[in-house]
Amino acid sequence: MVEVVENPIVVYENGIYRPEPTRFWILDKKVRGDISRLEAEGWIRRFSEEITADQELFDFFVKLHEREVEVRRKILEERFPEVYRGEGKWDLVCKRVLLDPEIGIGGIRRFRSRPFKVRCLHLWTAYHLGDERFRNPIGEFVLSKV
Repeated sequence: MVEVVENPIVVYENGIYRPEPTRFWILDKKVRGDISRLEAEGWIRRFSEEITADQELFDFFVKLHEREVEVRRKILEERFPEVYRGEGKWDLVCKRVLLDPEIGIGGIRRFRSRPFKVRCLHLWTAYHLGDERFRNPIGEFVLSKV
């Protein structure tokens, strides 16, 4: 089993709150290396083109991004209520990055636009493993190859 960690979406560091829009990370160095090799083989481009061209697949991935914004909203409200209700500069920065409906999984912007931006296979695989609500064909493919 590939080990994945869920990071907090807000980090308090040096007196400020910093948003972290990527919740899941793969810990296993070998698996990360194997995924990097798939990326070097052009799989990011291939998946980006396939998702861009296939309306059903495109809609599926857009819904995953939208789901992530809602999940972050709940996490922020429940685990970081001081930030969720706060009006300070860094509270507002966190809310702008984490709750903006145009900033999805891993901080990917404008995810409703074509061409679809896969960005990296690590990200989609980590989400696939980290939360069953984010199971996706990219993660399935990657796991079949590593």
